[in-house]
Amino acid sequence: MNHLTGKKAPDFHIKAVSGDGESFFDVSLDAYQGHWLVLFFYPMDFTFVCPTELTSFSEAAQAFQEADAQLLAVSTDSEYCHQAWIRNGLGPIAFPMGADKTMTMCSDYGVLLEDQGVALRGLFIIDPEQTVRYSVIHDNNVGRSTQEVLRVLNALQTRSLCGANWSIGSQPLRPADPAPAPAAPVFQGTVRIYTLPNCSYCAQVKDFLTKNHIAYDEVDLSTDLDGQNFMEERGYSALPVTIIGDQEISGFRMDLIKKMLLGH
Repeated sequence: MNHLTGKKAPDFHIKAVSGDGESFFDVSLDAYQGHWLVLFFYPMDFTFVCPTELTSFSEAAQAFQEADAQLLAVSTDSEYCHQAWIRNGLGPIAFPMGADKTMTMCSDYGVLLEDQGVALRGLFIIDPEQTVRYSVIHDNNVGRSTQEVLRVLNALQTRSLCGANWSIGSQPLRPADPAPAPAAPVFQGTVRIYTLPNCSYCAQVKDFLTKNHIAYDEVDLSTDLDGQNFMEERGYSALPVTIIGDQEISGFRMDLIKKMLLGH
């Protein structure tokens, strides 16, 4: 098996269920670009060790959020099985659960037990440029340490050298390298974005615009009648709708939005 650390993270497009078990949606690697991603695989729903891990990560979700890291759990169970588990045993958690029903994602990340059709406990920390910076895969009988994952994540974010047993808040072995300057936006006008309050894709686009200092006007479709008429006239249903100059982008097309605004 080829190692992934230091390489571009394998792309993925899978179905997922929200941590409260209320909604299904598509999730892809591209959706996490610009943020750290803690991606962890587990073998199976309705088991013994797995719920201790998922609830532990959920309890630490605020700490990961403060480190600009998002969490995604994946197994080969379906999104419907995930939902049933949330509602009948696991309980709500603070991050989505992905369904790798074809086992392609598990295979690409090198965690698939082919004879059993389940994943090993593989965990990957992926940086905002979508390079794998940390990976660990071990036996399914042993749960992972949430605090160790947080420690490694924070160490990586120092952009410096961290010695053995380095702890969060401690000084690295040398001063951090300067952070790269953000790319200047190619588009200099104001972006208009049509959103709904509970749309996670809308939130990700707005977060991207804010982080790149791109001005935008937001139209809240839950209250704005003109915005509702605009959507009806155009026949748009996918959100968000992002207008850049004279171009209208319907749906979560972060690749196209980034290309038009940043030129790459």
